[in-house]
Amino acid sequence: MSDMYVSALGAPALEHPNVTLLKDGYTAFAKGDTAFIRGLLAENVVHRVPGRGPLCGEYRTPEEVLDFYVRLFELSGGTFRAEPYAVMANDEYGAALVQTYAERPGRVLDGRSVDLFRIRDGKITEIRTLAEDQYADDAFWS
Repeated sequence: MSDMYVSALGAPALEHPNVTLLKDGYTAFAKGDTAFIRGLLAENVVHRVPGRGPLCGEYRTPEEVLDFYVRLFELSGGTFRAEPYAVMANDEYGAALVQTYAERPGRVLDGRSVDLFRIRDGKITEIRTLAEDQYADDAFWS
């Protein structure tokens, strides 16, 4: 699956609307535009972050999800970045391959993750963030 979807005749078509939705969300995240991000999240959204670090768990409302994002920036002194290098989506699901970066005193996080999305009616209903190296991720945020 790519950022483009293909018409019935095999010719490239426009970018899938959910690819645009996800890319716009990452752009808003990079700018700290929480109002825009809030508009992308369904009222029953859940963001699951596996692992054993202090930020791991389930965030079950738009406000909890946004608070989680704010906490990433607070703990990293504003250095946290999540930059997608591939975004794929169809009518119900999306995925982003993401380069993550953050700094804390004496520590640097420079890794990759996969964000998986479920999308319904133009709103994100579920996010799962899977770190490439969960142990390093847990250690960085601990």
